[in-house]
Amino acid sequence: MPPTMPPSVAVVLDPGDDAIHTHTALAAHHPSSGRITLHPGPGSTSETGLAHDLLAALGKPPLLPGRFPAGRQPAWEAATAWITVLSITRLTVLRAHRLTTRRAMRLLQMRALTGIHLTLVCHRPHLPAALHQALQTADYAVIADFQAARRHYDGATAPVPQLVDEPARPADRWLTLPALERLVSYDSPAACTGPCTPPPIVFRHRPPPAPLTQQTAQEIARRLMGTAGS
Repeated sequence: MPPTMPPSVAVVLDPGDDAIHTHTALAAHHPSSGRITLHPGPGSTSETGLAHDLLAALGKPPLLPGRFPAGRQPAWEAATAWITVLSITRLTVLRAHRLTTRRAMRLLQMRALTGIHLTLVCHRPHLPAALHQALQTADYAVIADFQAARRHYDGATAPVPQLVDEPARPADRWLTLPALERLVSYDSPAACTGPCTPPPIVFRHRPPPAPLTQQTAQEIARRLMGTAGS
């Protein structure tokens, strides 16, 4: 039975979209130890799609057998049941700044049912409006320190020592590709038979991306060549 009061939600702020947060959270994924890390699939705002991603993270088939009414596949019920059966105690959700309010509410409802420790990683300096709205109904704590965040990813209770000989991480290890960042798409039951190009995002709340410069293009090519040769 879940506790009467579920644990406080941990909201990790990763202002620089630091690779170490993503790598550490993914490395902590270990279902047999009660920890799962969810990396939601891009390009979808579907609540059912998020439940499918969660089932896949649990190592279970995301598509349920049987015939269900349109829009009423019990994917969330299945994910909640598997979390209980497998004794999952911690769920870390990456890219949480992209969650819609309804998707975030689904996660909070599942937390209330299972008592799971929920950690939401926002790769932004501030909470987005949709997530802030969803969290109005929950007790949560904001974490900006990596070591504190790491303890939530790993489920450790003791402080994690920083390695003395850890190499310095280059500040420019991430490349921002506007075409990947700024396109939106929506779930559609129809198969894509022609060119599948999602519409450009409406720039209501964010400035348009800067055009790709020759210097950035050369840097992309250099890194791709380095990856191919490694």
